[in-house]
Amino acid sequence: MKKFGCMRFVLIILIALSILYFTVGAGKTVILKKIFPIKYQEYVEMYSDECSLDKNLVYAIIKTESNFDKDAQSVVGAKGLMQLMEKTAEECNSKGKFGYNIPSDLFVAEKNIRLGCFYLKTLINVYGNAEMAVVAYNGGTGNVNEWLKDSNLSDGKGGLAEIPYEETRKYKEKVFKNFEMYNKLYKTNE
Repeated sequence: MKKFGCMRFVLIILIALSILYFTVGAGKTVILKKIFPIKYQEYVEMYSDECSLDKNLVYAIIKTESNFDKDAQSVVGAKGLMQLMEKTAEECNSKGKFGYNIPSDLFVAEKNIRLGCFYLKTLINVYGNAEMAVVAYNGGTGNVNEWLKDSNLSDGKGGLAEIPYEETRKYKEKVFKNFEMYNKLYKTNE
């Protein structure tokens, strides 16, 4: 009986140490890196550099948009890792002179990431910062331009005091929470 009690005690200690390891120790980072992975790293880094974007912002958008599923397709027709609409992809393809075949190339990871980075950089150039670019990435430039004209929504400094679409508001929050997590998990020197 004493042997069984001792084994039970050791087992309880091992379980407790495992729980501590995976909730507050190095194991927590291991688990978080599984939830917030670095996938398609070669393409994300190449095209975020090409477009002078923070690679962790690109990872955060991919995580939010498709959870790294290159075959993702939304009910409204957005396609691929960065969930690009065909019209938007065609415009980026033309402006960037990439020569891609839209829509089929939207399911090719490298091409989707390149188009998505190009589009995000275009939005940053138009709106002046990543926050407004992310809002436009989801809400659409037409909507964002209208919102900026509305004194009830605009902050008067080129940004929005309020985002009227709940989906876009939640999208922006999720992207920047993911961005924060990618910054914590993957230092910029990696």
